[in-house]
Amino acid sequence: MESAALPAPLTSLVGRDAEVRAAGRLLAAGHRLVSLVGTAGSGKTRLAVAVAAAAAPPVQYADLTTMRTGGHTDRCDPAGDAAGFVLDAFGASRRPDLDAVDTLAAVVGDGRAVLLLDNCEHVAGPVAALAARLLAAAPALHLLVTSRQPLGVPEETVVSVAPLDDATALRLFEARMFERTGRPLPAAHRAGAAAICRALDGLPLAVELAAARAALLSVPEVHRLLTDRFRVLADAKATGPEHHRTLRAALDWSYELLSPDKQALLRQLAVFRGGWSPPAAAVLPAHRPGLLAALAGRCLVEPHPAGGDGRVRMLQTVAAYAAARLAEVPEEEAAARDAHAAFHLELAERAAAGIHGSGQRDLLRELTLEQDNLRAAMLWLSGRPGTGADDDLRLATALAPFQHFTGVYRQGRDWLSGALARRPAAPPAVRAAACSAAATLAMLDCDYPAAAALAERALADAPDGDVRIRGRLLTLLGSVERERADYPRSSRFLQEALALYRSAGDAWGEGRAAQLAGGTAWLSGDLGSAAALLDASLTAFRDLADEESVASTLTHLGAVAHFGGDRPRARRHLVEALDRFTELAFPEGIGWAQDLLGRVDLADDAVPSAAERLRASLSIHRRVGDRWRSASVLEAFAEARRRLGDPAHAAALLGAADVIRREIGAPTPACELPGRRRTEEALRAALPEAAFDRALRFGARTSVDELLDLSGSAGHLALAHP
Repeated sequence: MESAALPAPLTSLVGRDAEVRAAGRLLAAGHRLVSLVGTAGSGKTRLAVAVAAAAAPPVQYADLTTMRTGGHTDRCDPAGDAAGFVLDAFGASRRPDLDAVDTLAAVVGDGRAVLLLDNCEHVAGPVAALAARLLAAAPALHLLVTSRQPLGVPEETVVSVAPLDDATALRLFEARMFERTGRPLPAAHRAGAAAICRALDGLPLAVELAAARAALLSVPEVHRLLTDRFRVLADAKATGPEHHRTLRAALDWSYELLSPDKQALLRQLAVFRGGWSPPAAAVLPAHRPGLLAALAGRCLVEPHPAGGDGRVRMLQTVAAYAAARLAEVPEEEAAARDAHAAFHLELAERAAAGIHGSGQRDLLRELTLEQDNLRAAMLWLSGRPGTGADDDLRLATALAPFQHFTGVYRQGRDWLSGALARRPAAPPAVRAAACSAAATLAMLDCDYPAAAALAERALADAPDGDVRIRGRLLTLLGSVERERADYPRSSRFLQEALALYRSAGDAWGEGRAAQLAGGTAWLSGDLGSAAALLDASLTAFRDLADEESVASTLTHLGAVAHFGGDRPRARRHLVEALDRFTELAFPEGIGWAQDLLGRVDLADDAVPSAAERLRASLSIHRRVGDRWRSASVLEAFAEARRRLGDPAHAAALLGAADVIRREIGAPTPACELPGRRRTEEALRAALPEAAFDRALRFGARTSVDELLDLSGSAGHLALAHP
């Protein structure tokens, strides 16, 4: 028979062996219509050619890229239209006694054969009609199809052609670089090449184009230029259809096959970052029922691997293309971004209102999934004048509790300070709430002067009778004074807040004020008062089902038990707190519980375990920026190092703690001061005075990271020659 030969591959197929075998098994097992379906640039044609080449029966090939409907037969006969195009591709003569489909069936014959129809997405309807008739007319025929959407006929078996995983994409990049240059990828450029492959979603077309560019430029330069990926990733010298030669053309091909309403939704989905939930997509101006499913059917959106509940995403490359298209329509872009920002503002404010209740875990999970979208909304609102001009201030305020949970204090402070500067005319209540949130994050960031100043500012702006804000600010001022070790002043603020919340019937506020007052009490050494306050707080928070507050109160109670000498009770409270904090993924709490468990281990003389816990705690506190606790952990870690026989290293750790305390203006807490003094006295007894002073100075001028790397003999050597 006359037929078109399979295209001869110019390069090796990398990383698709499993897919070739799987599709081949389907054909061999009697699946008569196998469709390889995937997004633009996923390598469907190259994979299909490999599958067909491995097939036992004869293979005929037709590329349908240039097919247009109505070009070969009656417009009312879509199957005949497609059959006529394939006959022309084969150079086969028409039979006057048969229609186009039966002629094609006669051409393929009665024997077992495979017909590969490539690039069918733009003529899916006619090809589906042809497949149904052809399979009935030629019982031994198998069809292998490539398309960006399934044909949707009963006989079809769909094989999804996914992008390459990170390791395989890098192998492809390296192979194409070698084919171009004759040299292996330098080891120094492997990390950059891997980053390029990740940024390109592992799409084989994009990876191959990037490798071709890197052969001419360099890996770092291509990585830098990916901000304009569609200009950079083109290969004018490549053969084949244009949509196999440039990334932009590949996506243009998919885009132009969409109806105008689907094009609009695809464009507007570009406002999302990191995926979206169905309710979020529904707020877009272009959203209509069924459109999102239609885009999914064309492999332009896909289920998000990291989120359930129907969460969807676009590959980065598709998202970049959609964003470029959206930027061509400024009014539409503004409307879509406004809708996106309004949705995420409502989410943030709803979460802030409920984050201390029984739905805490679900809200934290939702906010974690939406972090990229929340950042995008903040960026948009920050530069959006006119109606809702204080929305950025409201969003920054609403996100502050979440930023406390996730330990990104500095980001939250930056957002709030910027919004407060931009919105001087915002309503007093909005500004008061923002100042209160900023003060909280400043306190967590150990910037006590800023925290106190912001709290005073918020008190001035707060509406008369607003118990919630006033109580929050009093507890904040009490926390600032607690960390500065002014315990009487701290207690006065917290007792005032406790009375205020109690008179207003605010159970959560009362529990919080009691918890913080209990913290001030045990830090000052008043363990009896601390226990009574904390027991009341624990009861309140268990009733309210606030898991984080329960865990925090248990941690306080663990500290009371530890400093009171009841180590079993301390360990019991702290292990429960650590489990709860871990379930919530709350870094501050995890670090704090590990700190106190390390001290309990020290008291039990389990020194290696104590050192491990304290090192982990210090890492967390430094990551979130809690210098107050970092200093305390350094002092406890110094005791662990001393007991492990490294007094010079221990003295250096004390020097580092002293520097932090001077920087933030917070001395060693009263309850920890005896332990600190015992450690220092023991070190002075173990080291000559000059050696102790030298180690202390070394610790004061050396980064904590370097100090943590010093242990054993290496520590002695480094400290002996400062």
